[in-house]
Amino acid sequence: MTGRRDFLAQLGAFAAAATLDRDELHAAAEASQGPWDTSWLNRLALAQFRVVFNASEVSDGDVLSHAASFFDDFNTVHGTTDQQTKPVIVFRRLGTPMSFNDILWQRYAIGEDLKIKDPNRHAFATRNVFWKPRDGASGWEVEMALEALQRRGLISLVCNVAVGNWATQMARRYQRDPETVKAEARANLIPGAILVPSGIYALIRAQNAGCAYMPGS
Repeated sequence: MTGRRDFLAQLGAFAAAATLDRDELHAAAEASQGPWDTSWLNRLALAQFRVVFNASEVSDGDVLSHAASFFDDFNTVHGTTDQQTKPVIVFRRLGTPMSFNDILWQRYAIGEDLKIKDPNRHAFATRNVFWKPRDGASGWEVEMALEALQRRGLISLVCNVAVGNWATQMARRYQRDPETVKAEARANLIPGAILVPSGIYALIRAQNAGCAYMPGS
């Protein structure tokens, strides 16, 4: 009884910081019943400093800047290594397409849908511009790319509910079978990304594991 009461109290506190989606809450409650990859929790346990970012919007990729700042600022102040600092980004709701690979960005015109331009072409992006920097980029453009941040130890988690909602919309728009598009989306996440039952589950579980909570934008 005490464990359930503690969980509900924590959930109530978190509700003040983020918008709760009914489907996500249901998925969070059902998380223990599925064969989900929880290896990211073991990676978190090895770090001294931890933070989870709620990437519920794209917001020009601001969350990537926040994650890079976490690595760099803790190094500057505390002399930490990347192994001692572990940021987590939970891609959910409108921020979910940031976790899709180039195949989905091209096939479903994600750049045009989100009004995101590719600096290589000065046209709507047909690749995930957040995964890798533009050709010839240097400095912060390279350091804040998802690929570079994951090499430093960033954990990328993707909300299964949001993936399903996005796929349902694309299936309707392109007159395709929804289940086929859902399977396609889950199979085409960026390398290293981990699918979780819901973004709510991931945000709560990361905080259970010692992460400070930060908004993604």
